[in-house]
Amino acid sequence: MSGIPLQPGIIYGPIFSRRLGRSLGVNVLPANRKVCSFDCIYCQYGATHELDLEPTRSALPKPGEVFNAVEKALKKPRSMDYLTFSGNGEATIHPDFPEIVRGVREIKDRLRPDVKLAILSNSSKASDPEVAAALRLIDMPMMKLDAGDELTFQAINHAAPKLRLAEILEGLKRLPTLVIQSVLIDGPINNIHGDSYESWATALAGLKPEMIHIYSTERPTATSEVACVPPAKLSAVAEDLRHRFGLNVRAYWRE
Repeated sequence: MSGIPLQPGIIYGPIFSRRLGRSLGVNVLPANRKVCSFDCIYCQYGATHELDLEPTRSALPKPGEVFNAVEKALKKPRSMDYLTFSGNGEATIHPDFPEIVRGVREIKDRLRPDVKLAILSNSSKASDPEVAAALRLIDMPMMKLDAGDELTFQAINHAAPKLRLAEILEGLKRLPTLVIQSVLIDGPINNIHGDSYESWATALAGLKPEMIHIYSTERPTATSEVACVPPAKLSAVAEDLRHRFGLNVRAYWRE
């Protein structure tokens, strides 16, 4: 199945986000081409044809291009709550990601100190020391965790070769500010039943993040076998995680 259209440039929005309010997107990946370290079966942008943990620098926007686009966008008289790294894949795999975060942070602090920085990340580079240092400069690092065991992780996220869940979990444990985002899905492959659910819940308990955001699929997905988890079930999962592990969980769905 095809997903929603990719972002055509570096800056997009602002869009209204249930979690971030008015969010201006920053896409540090190519326009009209998805480049990611995961090929998640539920991805709203469809299948990943360029599955890569270390993409070629020449194929990506240069830091200066990102800085110019961000500065121009922030000088416009519009309201926003967050400036969010997201877009056509995984931002942290850009080889200049640490430099880009530092530069964008400086521009934001100079022009719009009231606006906060966020990232929607799949966590694949969480164990990289330079990337982790850059993530510490971001006010709201929302890091993906859809599975707590390797089998479910590979079945749902289809990670780039050599990338393993254990390494990702170790990286997440070292982040001082941690917000986990988890997409819960049903179907032949799922993380909502049995052992796959229990391993995910146990992994969350071990991480003890400041906040966990859970939601399901509401847009076109990469494969038709993905089934949306209804709001009542999301609420039940949130309550289970609070009751058993004392975790801070919020469930989101479209009204």
